[in-house]
Amino acid sequence: MAGTTTKGFRYPTAGDNPAVHTDIFNLATDVDTFLDTPQVTTSIIFEGSTSDAFETTLTVTDPTADRTITLPNSSGTVALTTSIDDQARQITFLLGGM
Repeated sequence: MAGTTTKGFRYPTAGDNPAVHTDIFNLATDVDTFLDTPQVTTSIIFEGSTSDAFETTLTVTDPTADRTITLPNSSGTVALTTSIDDQARQITFLLGGM
């Protein structure tokens, strides 16, 4: 028999295997809590489709006030300021230093 969290996640009961029950129940409870109030301290780490030693980390600095960054409802690539600066220099060079 399995238990169910508030979000509907099923987990084994203590009678099935007490250690597994506790671990999975704790994980399911953490997932429920995160879904209710998703908060990340300073970073989100993305593994990607290949589980290896390489990840992408999205990090924020220590804010001095409330900030909002809005990603548009469209597909595309987010440009880094270093990429924009490099492209601007290349365009300027191609246009003869305008």
